[in-house]
Amino acid sequence: MQFRREAIEAKESTLIQIAMAAESVDNPYRLYYGESDMPTPDFICRAMDEAVRSGHTLYTATAGHPQLRATICEKFHSIQGVQYRPTEVVCTVGAGMAIFLAIRACIGAGDNAIIIAPAFSVFASTVTVFGGEVREVPLTLEVGRFRLDLERVRSAIDSRTRLLVVNSPSNPTGWVISLEEQRALWDLAVRHDILILSDEVYDRIVYDGDVAPSFARIATDREHLLIVNSFSKTYNMTGWRLGYALGSERLINLMTKVEEFIISSPPAMIQQAGIAALREGEPFIRSLREQYLRRRQAVMDRLARVPGLFLPEAQGAFYAFPRIEGLADSMTFVKDLLRSTRVALAPGIAFGRHGEGYVRISYASSESVLIPALDRFAEYMSKR
Repeated sequence: MQFRREAIEAKESTLIQIAMAAESVDNPYRLYYGESDMPTPDFICRAMDEAVRSGHTLYTATAGHPQLRATICEKFHSIQGVQYRPTEVVCTVGAGMAIFLAIRACIGAGDNAIIIAPAFSVFASTVTVFGGEVREVPLTLEVGRFRLDLERVRSAIDSRTRLLVVNSPSNPTGWVISLEEQRALWDLAVRHDILILSDEVYDRIVYDGDVAPSFARIATDREHLLIVNSFSKTYNMTGWRLGYALGSERLINLMTKVEEFIISSPPAMIQQAGIAALREGEPFIRSLREQYLRRRQAVMDRLARVPGLFLPEAQGAFYAFPRIEGLADSMTFVKDLLRSTRVALAPGIAFGRHGEGYVRISYASSESVLIPALDRFAEYMSKR
């Protein structure tokens, strides 16, 4: 039996590898996954329970329950000031599925996708699975912050470029794209007829304002932009697997058509919980952001004293992404750190070759986990 080369060559997630290694250690400090260790808010849980008991146990429309799509549009308009129609929304099983469907619609053998890097591995892996070429364009470090290298983006574009992937706020760097950078990328996308896939999953986890400005604010049409978002990070709903995308009606219809053959529709009762999250969740989001702000400060204070380490400023998301002097094999480093201290971090190489030399520290974990883990990490680094 012969299998597709693209599937064989797709790389296993390095995060899965470190997670498996951590499970072999007694009581590890889990700072490798991008999720909070706090439970989903009670008002969301109650909404799902009520939905099940009131009969929301059947299929919905493949693109999602009309009420959920309408509520997504209402929320997006209230926080971003841009109006979408429900027909321009598709609900998915997590943001990962929205990304999969978008890349499936755009990329085939011989095409290429530009990915602003370092980036979560789902983008490059999915492009590879569908026979496309990945072109990573790394962020640059200037005055302690990551910046977009526009010249390298321009030079990466050719006649086979179909997609430009931007994740802001960024996993793993915490970079938040500026308005000027958005406009520059938009001009390139329109000029070369490229779709911008804007992953805005961390849009509510920012430290200067209530929301990271969406690409939709500067877009002059719907044909060159797809916005992907999720309930996972904003509402502590990682295991619920509910995401969505906003885009042109033509692209949303294509994604919905493919989605029908995969899942029929996202679970009906979880969609109802999503409606409650959007309508009632603002107080929770404010509280969550305050917690992450305190934890970010704790990370910055402790890592500032660690020798051989440089920490760029994180403007959003809940990750620190320090560069370690002389580090050439981040996977070996985090495995040794785990064995020596029980502290489990994500290796920078998990986010592409431009992440090598870094490690990612998630501060979504509670202080009772985060603080002792940081102290153990600092002690390990002092002996290194």
